[in-house]
Amino acid sequence: MLLVFHEYKIGVLYLRFSNQDRVRKEILNLSANTVSNATIVGLNATFSYCNVTVTYTHPGWNDTIHITIYLPPNSTWNGRFQGVGGGGWAASSGAVSLLSPVASNYAAGNTDAGHPVNTASSASWAFNARNDLNIPLLTDFASVALNDLAVAGKQLSNAYYGYGPRHSYWSGCSTGGRQGLMMAQRYPTAYDGIYAGSPAIHWPTFQVAQYWGQFVMNQLDYHPPTCIFDAITAAAVSACDNLDGVEDGVISALSLCNFDPMTIVNTTANCSGTPVTIRVKDAEIVQKVWEGPRTSDGTFLYWGLNRGAPFEGLTNTSCTSLTNCTGAPFSITPDWINNWVLANPTFNLSAITLDEFTSIFYRAYTLYDYLIGTDNPDLSEFKRAGGKMIAWHGLADQLIYPNGTVDYYQKVEARDPAVRDFYRFYEAPGVQHCGGGVGAAPSDQLDAVVDWVEKGLKPDTLAAVTTDGEKHRNLCQFPLVSVYKGGNTSLATSFACETSF
Repeated sequence: MLLVFHEYKIGVLYLRFSNQDRVRKEILNLSANTVSNATIVGLNATFSYCNVTVTYTHPGWNDTIHITIYLPPNSTWNGRFQGVGGGGWAASSGAVSLLSPVASNYAAGNTDAGHPVNTASSASWAFNARNDLNIPLLTDFASVALNDLAVAGKQLSNAYYGYGPRHSYWSGCSTGGRQGLMMAQRYPTAYDGIYAGSPAIHWPTFQVAQYWGQFVMNQLDYHPPTCIFDAITAAAVSACDNLDGVEDGVISALSLCNFDPMTIVNTTANCSGTPVTIRVKDAEIVQKVWEGPRTSDGTFLYWGLNRGAPFEGLTNTSCTSLTNCTGAPFSITPDWINNWVLANPTFNLSAITLDEFTSIFYRAYTLYDYLIGTDNPDLSEFKRAGGKMIAWHGLADQLIYPNGTVDYYQKVEARDPAVRDFYRFYEAPGVQHCGGGVGAAPSDQLDAVVDWVEKGLKPDTLAAVTTDGEKHRNLCQFPLVSVYKGGNTSLATSFACETSF
């Protein structure tokens, strides 16, 4: 039974929120207008849709949230609703992210979760007028506004078309991937199918772990130009590329790659035409970044970058010359630590000790894992609801450590050995964050979710292609790996999924 505490009407559109999440809502405004002859760059077609904006608040939270829903014409609607995720600190990627779904005849929606669409910073909303941490807005971002979107999107679709939606889907990568996992964990009946790419899982702690490379450089008081890191990464790829039997610029057999950066100390890197000698400190930084953060007694805290992943994302430096460089942290990391963990926006992270780094790591977990950790391995309710989920992660991801996603999947499997009946995970060798790099990235992952939900077609592999369109692969269902069997290495048919290389 739907428990209704607020209903808003405009024309033929009605919106009713359930109190299943026990957070009251009050609609402030609902508007709609028709958009005709919309286009997408690269798509030789025009389309029209109804643009609906819902503005509402959770009384007592002092939030104002905007949900945007695009509704294609009744004559073309495919009967599905699609929730679309965001990136970084942005709960959505803006209205433009809805164009592709609506052009494919989905009713589609996203939410700003009550704060500006700014991927890099939470500074404008982290603190309220009393200078207290704005936990309600973080809660919106973490989970509550995501379920509100599902409720609103499906009800508005039903009101507009007079039926359906027959099925609903979530699509997102990075923060969008985290959002997908959150829906499966906390709102298991919201979506029939979920695509969760490169998920920002373990948000409280991995955000601290992202600072590890900067911390290591600060400890050594040494910040090399990125061309040094590029040279060491290239040497690792060269040493480990053919461990899978194919030389393609990709480290696929990461478990077999033991390249030691110390082996190229005193060789030179080409820095824009200038030879620069690789030093012991360079190799030390790289090795520690690959290992990931550890405590003073060597206790594991979190995973590091995989060999072959670029250093520019997290262990970046800014240089006025090859000998005058400073650290350039990934913006979300100090934002998270200073604003949310320490509640001190002006704190100088560059001066912390290893014990202080460790303390920050554990404090972040204690304060926020319950709210935004997104690492609950119990997906039994999602399974019982008939949900299906596909996740993938690029093994050369330079921002979110792939082993965090691997660890989560293994924990889900430990609870439910039949996990592949409803949740499948795929690794993408050589692919960077949500795409890019020299590896092959998935090309039709949401379609695979739809086929699984609606046709019962279990996706043993995911079709993938390189950014230049030249090489095709079938990503294997974890823990299987793609093994070369002979023939043209650009064709997916030349590989097979097996247990080991």
